[in-house]
Amino acid sequence: MPPSALIAVDWGSSSFRAYLLAPNGEILDEIASGDGIGSVAAGAYPATLKRLIGKWLNAHPSLPVIASGMVGSRHGWREAPYVPLPAGPRDVAAHLTEVEAEGRRIVLAAGLSYVDETGAPDVMRGEETEIFGVADSGARLIVLPGSHSKWARVAGDRVVAFKTFITGELFAALRDHTVAGAFAKAAPAKSPGEAFALGVKRGAAAAACQGASGLLGLLFGARSLPLMGALDADDAGEYLSGLLIGAEIGEGRRLFPGEEPHVAGAEALVGRYLAAFEAIGVRANAAPPRAAARGLFRIAREGGLL
Repeated sequence: MPPSALIAVDWGSSSFRAYLLAPNGEILDEIASGDGIGSVAAGAYPATLKRLIGKWLNAHPSLPVIASGMVGSRHGWREAPYVPLPAGPRDVAAHLTEVEAEGRRIVLAAGLSYVDETGAPDVMRGEETEIFGVADSGARLIVLPGSHSKWARVAGDRVVAFKTFITGELFAALRDHTVAGAFAKAAPAKSPGEAFALGVKRGAAAAACQGASGLLGLLFGARSLPLMGALDADDAGEYLSGLLIGAEIGEGRRLFPGEEPHVAGAEALVGRYLAAFEAIGVRANAAPPRAAARGLFRIAREGGLL
């Protein structure tokens, strides 16, 4: 086995993933758990890290440790700064924040901030490492689906613009807390079908102002269509998912025209977004997996940790 050079940690709100990396960035081992920062008590970060990756820390006492994600938020271990765009791995590496775990130095990666042409601010924390990892393969438009989906344009190795869409969070809120989403309780389909594709097409058309109704007017269809027998009640969730993802894609393509999207993230979500792009005739690509590990490696290298 090659020697170890870096421990890289992607620590978000609801999940933890760590990688043991070789000098060339190869993943030698990885650990995943549901110990997101939302479940870590104040002051318990060193103990949680030791519980999750203690075997690596003990076996490699001199390895640098870098972490990104919500662990560096004001609700996490310690708040790391936001670096304004344009920014790449070197810019993030210049703003690392140090914490300590039982005498071990840990560095937290900075997030990114952006102010668009209207003056509206946007931020990301954690997604930048995935973007750097995907951009390493030559992608220029990167889509990261999730509770807060990110669309990012990259030039060279620097992010030059991005937009956040609260697609996943909005779907959960509508499904669980509204009358309109009351039928949308069925488990997501492993392979999105006709109801999902219909929703995508209508949502994308609404975002492009090409439909008979805007998104707000379409959302109640998740209730009215099943009530009137125009949609199977078990398909209401797929239709609602399609509407929201379609609206996101429609707006994203308007904001970032002309580039072929590369979708990165959890396999199931990537598959759902690829199906959505296909439904409206747009070519999209699945980005290589474990992009966060590659991005953290790039930041660590630029920051002189390797």
